[in-house]
Amino acid sequence: MSKTRILFVILLISNMIGFSQNPSRDSIAPQKQTALPSPTLDSTFVTYKPYSFDSIFLNASKVIDTTTFHAVNYEVLERENTIYSTLSNTGLAHKSMRFGYRSHVGFDMSFSAFSAFMQDESNMLSYQSVLPYSEIRYLMTATDKEQHLNVRFGRQFAPRLFVAFTFNTDYSPGAFKNNKSVNNYFWVNTHYFTKNQRYAVSAFWYRNKLEMQENGGITNDEAYSSHTETDNSVITTNLNSANNYVISSGIGLEHYFNLLPQIIKTTNNETPQRMIDSIGTDSLAVDSIVVDTQSIRQKLKVRKFTLGRICHSFNYLNSKLYYNESSPSAAFYQSFDTLFNTSKSTDTTRISAFKNSLQWNSLGYQKYNDDVPFYLYAGVNHGYYTIKSFDYLEGETRTDRNINQIGVSGGIIINLFKSTRITGQGELITLGHQIGDFDVKGQWKQFIGTSSNNYGSAIFDFEIKRQSANWFEERYNSNHFRWDNDFHAATYLTFNLRYNYKKYSIGAKQTSISNLIYFGTDARPAQYEGMFSIREAYLSFHQNLWRFELEGFASMQKSSNEDVIHLPLFMGQLKVAYSQPIFRKAAVLHPSLTVRYFTKYYADAYMPATRTFYLQNEVQIGNFPYIDLAIALKVKKATVFVAYSNMFLLTGNYNSFIAPHYPMRDSRIFIGINWRLFN
Repeated sequence: MSKTRILFVILLISNMIGFSQNPSRDSIAPQKQTALPSPTLDSTFVTYKPYSFDSIFLNASKVIDTTTFHAVNYEVLERENTIYSTLSNTGLAHKSMRFGYRSHVGFDMSFSAFSAFMQDESNMLSYQSVLPYSEIRYLMTATDKEQHLNVRFGRQFAPRLFVAFTFNTDYSPGAFKNNKSVNNYFWVNTHYFTKNQRYAVSAFWYRNKLEMQENGGITNDEAYSSHTETDNSVITTNLNSANNYVISSGIGLEHYFNLLPQIIKTTNNETPQRMIDSIGTDSLAVDSIVVDTQSIRQKLKVRKFTLGRICHSFNYLNSKLYYNESSPSAAFYQSFDTLFNTSKSTDTTRISAFKNSLQWNSLGYQKYNDDVPFYLYAGVNHGYYTIKSFDYLEGETRTDRNINQIGVSGGIIINLFKSTRITGQGELITLGHQIGDFDVKGQWKQFIGTSSNNYGSAIFDFEIKRQSANWFEERYNSNHFRWDNDFHAATYLTFNLRYNYKKYSIGAKQTSISNLIYFGTDARPAQYEGMFSIREAYLSFHQNLWRFELEGFASMQKSSNEDVIHLPLFMGQLKVAYSQPIFRKAAVLHPSLTVRYFTKYYADAYMPATRTFYLQNEVQIGNFPYIDLAIALKVKKATVFVAYSNMFLLTGNYNSFIAPHYPMRDSRIFIGINWRLFN
């Protein structure tokens, strides 16, 4: 942890240096030179947008959630409307109990078993605030050495130059043998807009490093559920010397060029008022134009239409997977392939990618808040991928495959009558690997009522997808597993209808699948050559009642073929909190109770050597309530909290398995602080 502490100190020093700079040049700060009216701004009001340029111009900024209600959500896997099957400790492999499939068409470099703990350009954010913004979150357990640290920072360093970064480290020794996790990630991105806003460029870099001990689960579930042994560290596990390492990094550049300039000269002394209005509301325009309004009226005019923009992006991505085992002959592996090396497993896979994308879209200089009247884009993408793996016969890592892939994509957004929103997008692999794969999505969103009498919205989502086996399902070679498959492409057809009203949502979803590729009971890829469907009904809500606050979700799902898809019939979560001002309203006391539950089912087992979950028909888990109690104290911009997890174990019921042969984490006390910093 010494390196982590050193990096943390460096980050704090850089933040202090940033705070000492004059923020008056921030693009959304009031400008003293302009005669245009400026709205009253809250200096502690922080918003964010997704990293990509299209998202910045198409979507409204979202406000950072600083409520006490969510400040105590210390576990990453509990921040979504689902429950995850995981491995007795935070930071390890996980799988959602709600049905889902790979959303990506084309070559897939993601790792679904670790997705919640990894960052890339798709989930980077750009923070925006009047003053430099930092947030520090630290969490530790009261009984062992578990620690979590997260630092976020964002500011404008120069006119039209925005920088944001996040650093995160998680260390958890685990309660069972060989169950430790050490996960770290860091990302940084920057945006720069030229003074006339015709050109903009952004860049990013990220790195994830996950170190995970793998124990294969406990050998005898009764040893835990009977609670005859109170020290979990002495319970026998299947593996004692296996380790997984995942290192993923990427660097990229994105830029665009508007085909026509925003401002044109005019000899007419009449300047449209909409130009002045746009300058007053567009945070980027304030810095980019002379603010003498009389001069503007005489010389400048806003262009009424645009020919759109050309966008180009380049990414280099690199992933490394290592599985080390000093006892490959352990009984846990004996039912699988004959060993190459009986003394040690050194499975290595390296994947690198060069990706280029060229696109035209209809955006110009205007920014929209999810209500763009019309938006159209089309583009072409190229990817070159290299897969290297360790060759036990040669004793070295060698190139296994070189893959080229070219695809085209396009999309559209149409808003009609301020009440109907239609969107569509499609992607097709036209040349190279996985040729013929496609994904077509559409959405109809109908607002009900008027702006003054809003009765919510009805949303219908549609998707049809053809998806070939990915590189891992096609061919893999290791000390314990080897396969070379020739699967048919799978087809997915999904209909999803839901109704949203304020913070309530209720819906129904059906997914029909043909030629599903899955991992069978032998922990190998298999294919079901037929069609079946999964149906789900779900709801979610968030409600404030006086000083009480409630949030929850529920899901009922059923597969028509339970031989290849195992799902709990019901799962749900409910959180109830109460806010009490104290010390003459100088602070707020906030106790909360969270309950999670899912019905019994044959949850998928986990294979450490391949980092995948696979079917099993021997052990059922579920029908056990997971209850967490927390109390938080908010003072100004800092929130301090104490949480007690899995308190239902106090009843003496220890059937709390969250995956086959993996008990849920034991009861423990967490202490944490979440602190926002401004200058």
